[in-house]
Amino acid sequence: MEARLNRSGKLLLPRIRVTNLHDQTELRKAYDKTIQKQLRRLGRPSKRGEAVEAKKREQKFKAILKKDPEFYVLYRSINLSATWLSIVAATLMMDLGHPDNKGEPSDEQVAALAFFSRLANDLWAIIELVERGFDLQARALARSYLEHVDVLICCINDIELTKEFVAAIEPDASNHFWHKHVSKNKIKKRVASFIAGAVGLPDTDVVDSLREPAELAGSALHHPTVLAGLIAAFGDEDVDYGETYPIFPIPVAASGGIFRVLLTHQFWLFFAMGLLPKSPNGAWGGLLRNDEYLNNRFLDDLKRINNQMLGFLLENELLVKVKAPE
Repeated sequence: MEARLNRSGKLLLPRIRVTNLHDQTELRKAYDKTIQKQLRRLGRPSKRGEAVEAKKREQKFKAILKKDPEFYVLYRSINLSATWLSIVAATLMMDLGHPDNKGEPSDEQVAALAFFSRLANDLWAIIELVERGFDLQARALARSYLEHVDVLICCINDIELTKEFVAAIEPDASNHFWHKHVSKNKIKKRVASFIAGAVGLPDTDVVDSLREPAELAGSALHHPTVLAGLIAAFGDEDVDYGETYPIFPIPVAASGGIFRVLLTHQFWLFFAMGLLPKSPNGAWGGLLRNDEYLNNRFLDDLKRINNQMLGFLLENELLVKVKAPE
């Protein structure tokens, strides 16, 4: 049952029929009998072989954790950060769905739920990609994550921007919001101004300089260009891929650079959040309404540990440094 060409040169695909399409067992058997059987003849990896390769990637990642203390600290910290974002998102969801709630949620509550849910989801995905050796894909997703953090920081300090964000539900409205407030470095300039004020520096290009490598990789990998394909084929010239190619996943210590940028943005986000989500900060009111969650000590403890973790990274020069203009 092989594909062949007819007299006109057109490709004829083999017709593989399953007598009962509603019988999933028969469907699977038909596929294994035709497609998988041919793959095995070509010597493709068996299930056992695939399991061995997965084990090798896992061992490679564990070896990096053991050998590279800096990578270890950044990896553990990014997991803590993802846990914090997830708990905030879950608490917001439970609070908004509480039976004692009356009236509509505030704009900042809706925006916070949207932001923290997306950030938590993206961060877990980035961690998973790094663990499995998909460094380039993790870098591409990191760019989207950074943009969301930027907009969240600005929304916390601007209730009108928050209202616009919440109102942009339809795709056209969302695109309009992005072009109006985010594209062409608009949102980054606002974040840079906020950070400069928070750390006591004059206006600085810290956001641009910090995110340049991440954005270069993100842009190159997102768009359908020859550069995107070549990067996927040959990878980063500064990364040691061993005896393989980037198209085959393999964990690399260079992925620690992704975590460093993301954690630095997390540091800035904590500046913007202040006492949130329990108490008002910036232009936002408190995000939680019910005593059950306002009195939740676990949320306080996790936030405190996150603050200590970021302080540890800062003191030990593991975050990207903010330099004063010369």
